Amino acid sequence: MTDEKAVGNRITAMISQRFTTDAAFERACDLPPKTVSNWRRGRSASYMKILPRLAQVLGVDARTLLMGEEDGTPVLSREETALLDAFRRTRNLPPAERETLLKTLLSMIRLSCGGME
Repeated sequence: MTDEKAVGNRITAMISQRFTTDAAFERACDLPPKTVSNWRRGRSASYMKILPRLAQVLGVDARTLLMGEEDGTPVLSREETALLDAFRRTRNLPPAERETLLKTLLSMIRLSCGGME
């Protein structure tokens, strides 16, 4: 059984990653205004009825939307993508500084998660 809420979360995360605004995505899919807003707020799960069209516009297959994997790789959330993008912007730092930044960031994450690995 597919968890509709998880599917909706994946779809809206992909929309945020691939489109500048919800309205731009709605236009690309020929959806009424505020459709994505309703999905984000849990007011509608109409995305379940149009998965093939959504998958096409998002550039993935419907299985990716349902199962959360793209080419066998888990689809990143908006927060994960933001973190990865921020770290990628450090490519111009000297290697030692970049390594220190990475170690500091990982330490902060571990501490905020109660010391979990």
